Amino acid sequence: MEVARSYLRVTLARNYREAYRFISAADRRVTNQEDYVQAQGGFSGFALQLAKMLAAQVEFRLVEQETKGHRARLTLDYKVPAADEVSALLYNWDQDKLNALSRAEQQPIIGALEKMRKAGNMINIEGRETFNLVKEDGRWKVFLDWASGIKVSFNAALPSDSLVEVEVLKRELIASVDEPFQTNLKFRNRGRHEIVARIDHLIEPREFAGRVAMIACGFLRPLTLYPGEVREVSSAYLLDPGFPKDTTLSITFVFNLASAPWVDSVGK
Repeated sequence: MEVARSYLRVTLARNYREAYRFISAADRRVTNQEDYVQAQGGFSGFALQLAKMLAAQVEFRLVEQETKGHRARLTLDYKVPAADEVSALLYNWDQDKLNALSRAEQQPIIGALEKMRKAGNMINIEGRETFNLVKEDGRWKVFLDWASGIKVSFNAALPSDSLVEVEVLKRELIASVDEPFQTNLKFRNRGRHEIVARIDHLIEPREFAGRVAMIACGFLRPLTLYPGEVREVSSAYLLDPGFPKDTTLSITFVFNLASAPWVDSVGK
C-alpha cells in the first residue's frame, strides 16, 4: 500500500526521476532511468517543488487489494488539488518561467499555496489507479510489464514559420491493450494575435490507425490561442485488444494554424 501511494504521489508531481526507483527490476532492464525521465517530460527545480507541494496533499482510499505470494494488485481512489485552479498563479506551469524566478519572487507563490492549503477550499480532482506489484529482495516494486508492452511515441508537426510553440510532455510510453494511455500537449502563442489551431492525428503504421481508439481529446475542435496564452491539453487512447505486441506505434499531431476570423475582419 505504501509503495503504491508513494509511486502515485511522485508521478502526480511529475517527479519521474524519483518514480523510477519504485519500478521493478524487470521493467528497468527494458528502459534505463535517463530514457524514462526524458520520455516522461518531468518537472525540475522550483516547478518540481511546487508540484510536490500539491501532490503532498493527495488523499488515498484503498478500493481493492489481492496478494498472492510475491505478487500483489491494488486499486486506489485518490483526490488531489486541481492544478488548473492555481495555474495562473503558477505561470500556467511554464517551467522555464518558474525556474527563472528569484528566491524573493518564489516566496509569495509558496505563501499563496500554503494559505490555500490551510483554508481547505481548493478544488480537487478524483481518479482511480490500479497497480501490479512484485516483491524483490523483500521489498515491493511497481511492475509495469514494459517487456510485453507496445512502445508508443508522440510528436508534433508545425509549419516552419509557426508562432505557436508546442511541447509534448510525454513523448514515449509503453502501452498495453487493456488500459488507456495518454499524453499532454502544452501550447504557447508567441504572436500578437489570436491563432486558431486545427490538429489532426497521423498514426503510423497507417494500417493500424483503425485499431487505435481516441477516448478523450481536448482538441477535437479547433483551439483559439490568445496572444501570450499558455495552455495544456490532454489526449487519451485505447488500443484494440488484438493489437500486435511487436509493433512500435507513432502518433504525430499535425497542426494547421490560421489567424482567428475576427482578426482578419478587423484587418480588412
